[in-house]
Amino acid sequence: MRFRSARAIVAAILVALALWAAPTPGTTLAQDEAPTVTTRLYPGWNMVGWVGKTAPVTDLFEAIPELQEVRGWDTEAQRFRRSTPTSRGYRMGRVTPGQGLWLEIGGEAAVDWQRPVSDRYVLLSLEEGLNLVGWTGSDGTPIEEAFRRWGDAVHFAFRWDAEAQRFDTYVPGGGPLNTFAVLDRGDAFWVEMGRETRWWQSETGRTPFEFGEGVSAERQVEVRRALTNVIGFFAERYGIEPPEFTLSTGEDSSSQVTTHFRGTPPASRVIRSVLQIENDIVEDELESVLAHEYYHVLQHSFARYPYPPSWMTEGAATYASGIYEVSLLVWDGSTIRLNWEHRAEHFGRALKSLEDNTTPGYDNQATYPLGALAVDWLVGHSAIGQGATEDASQLLPLAEQAEHDSYLEYYRLLVSSGSWQEAFETAFGIDPEAFYESFERDREARAGPVVVFFGEVPETTRADLEALATGTYTFFIESLGVRPFTIASYIAADEEAGRLAQESLIRQGVQRSAVSACSYGLIRRAAFHEVTCEQPLTHEDYFRRYVEVLNARVAIGPQWLLSGIHTYLETSYAVGAGLAEYDSELQSRTDLVRSDSTPLSQLTDADSWRAAGVDESRPLAFLAMDRLIDQAPEGALKEYVRLLPRGEPDWPEYEPGAESWEAAFEQAFGLTVDDFYEQFAEYRSGLTQP
Repeated sequence: MRFRSARAIVAAILVALALWAAPTPGTTLAQDEAPTVTTRLYPGWNMVGWVGKTAPVTDLFEAIPELQEVRGWDTEAQRFRRSTPTSRGYRMGRVTPGQGLWLEIGGEAAVDWQRPVSDRYVLLSLEEGLNLVGWTGSDGTPIEEAFRRWGDAVHFAFRWDAEAQRFDTYVPGGGPLNTFAVLDRGDAFWVEMGRETRWWQSETGRTPFEFGEGVSAERQVEVRRALTNVIGFFAERYGIEPPEFTLSTGEDSSSQVTTHFRGTPPASRVIRSVLQIENDIVEDELESVLAHEYYHVLQHSFARYPYPPSWMTEGAATYASGIYEVSLLVWDGSTIRLNWEHRAEHFGRALKSLEDNTTPGYDNQATYPLGALAVDWLVGHSAIGQGATEDASQLLPLAEQAEHDSYLEYYRLLVSSGSWQEAFETAFGIDPEAFYESFERDREARAGPVVVFFGEVPETTRADLEALATGTYTFFIESLGVRPFTIASYIAADEEAGRLAQESLIRQGVQRSAVSACSYGLIRRAAFHEVTCEQPLTHEDYFRRYVEVLNARVAIGPQWLLSGIHTYLETSYAVGAGLAEYDSELQSRTDLVRSDSTPLSQLTDADSWRAAGVDESRPLAFLAMDRLIDQAPEGALKEYVRLLPRGEPDWPEYEPGAESWEAAFEQAFGLTVDDFYEQFAEYRSGLTQP
């Protein structure tokens, strides 16, 4: 192949693209697995990748007597730099690791060129447009795997086969039509990029792996590949080369994933990190867990341990794995955030209470989701300060926040700052106290149901389902004066959209397994429903879970009272929405109670409730609630819930209220529970009269 200008090479690439659909056999270069690579150079032009340390171009002419000219691509100027033994002008002065080169070989015979392989990390900067790059990674790397972290940024790639005098081609999605499918160390190729990016080629770097004897070769490959993607992501996105650490896994490794740090903190930096991973974590989960644990390695490489605030240690690592999931695993950012919010709601405490892990009642598990939400808020705030144009009151999409590194910069700043508060304000653009106040305010404002649609759901159906989710949530708060756990509703247009949606939700941990969307659609604190199902999603589905999660936060009282509140709210909402008439509902339940002789006072727990019969106990509880509300002062039910104890006595935010549900009952409804049992029994006796 002969060429004398950039225009010629671009023309050749376009010709190759036109011929792409005609597959031809590839060529494998002769190589060693030792610290050298041997490439056969043919007379004329050859494409090779420089795998050694940075060196002057003159070293190439000394090593290859047949070499007549060297060309390297200046991506910014979109032209070649060239060197000959006597060249002047716009010439190449040196070659660098990962650089792609064109070498013109004189004579009539092929030349075997052996060159050393550098042990330094290779992190290349690629520009938008054409780039001529070399491959310094492992032999036999599938090109799809090598390009995976770039997403849709790759337009096409070409490699020159000097022996066959043709381009081997790769186009994303080309499948078997691609003739450029595998990368070997020392290869070079053109790649057209749609945006600027970095390329980490050093795989797991110098990370030692401690595999137990029972760990299969396949598992070892899986772990190495996953860690390569994790290290590569942080290197390419943020320019971070990996610190020294060890990854350990054994045949019977424990079920707990841990990151161990060896050193003498806090007087010095940690001198060695060991990341231990269990063997039953696989596929996407393996990469997600590794991203979390690798972030801990980075934290400890940047800062002295321990480092405040405590909630950020795990919160930032959880946030980092979320950034990885949305960026490389292509998970849905909104669903990731909903998972954090749901898990954080379970703890029901202010973030500042987790600032110090010596605080009484400190719960390390609370720092994961709540801390992730806090770091999410902080990175979004710092992004606004760095020129993002979004409304500061709204969170940036998680995928966009991945471009901002303040959650890493904070730990870099800790060493040189006078205090963690100073580093915090410098990294995030807000001081800790102002942040705590703003975060809690925004967290409260964002609370509420969220509806996520999959597939083409009609606009009118969307509006109806959003109104149902919002209406039941608001009605519950207005009726009881407390905010329940929020429920995320995942609505699929049809069975196919539902299948794809459930696969995504299971992969992201929202569901543990598939559920029937046409029977009971509520899962944990989420609702899954397909609009084509004969059975619709109704207000009853929401109230069922709202009362369940309320019972987990307050000592609400006996089983009949919990069920009575549930059915009373369901019925009241249906009446207000025009779906039912209260007198008819009351009469139908009264008819069911006439033949039931179970005393209300016996229905105190789940066992007695089931023993009496669920179908018989539920209408009895509704009737009791109707009588209780009818004779009580206005707003008594809301007052009762307000007076109930909140949480457990050993919780930092425990609120004793009226000390017991019995005391709350008497204060709110104006009579003791025993008095009510007596009155209700007398009322029931009248129901049996003919």
